Amino acid sequence: MFHEEKRDFRRMQIHTPAKLIPLDAVNGEEIQVTCTDLSATGLAIHLDEVLEIGSLYRVLIASTSTAITSFDATARVIRATKEQDGSLSAGLEIVSFN
Repeated sequence: MFHEEKRDFRRMQIHTPAKLIPLDAVNGEEIQVTCTDLSATGLAIHLDEVLEIGSLYRVLIASTSTAITSFDATARVIRATKEQDGSLSAGLEIVSFN
């Protein structure tokens, strides 16, 4: 039997730098991450810090083309995982586009 994709939007497998800017922290600093996949409703990232489930971030991904606007959205952490190799990953749900 074939695996059926249950998502409403296709994911794009990417490997690009991104910035997370905390929106609900008093003195939060930018976090440099690698975005590994992106869809219309969310994204997956690899990072060096643990993110708190439910926390909000502004997500920025710079465009490499003048014809395409940079990605700028507000997203909520819905998954934070330590992988078997010790790396950290997280899933974020897009709340709004900025």
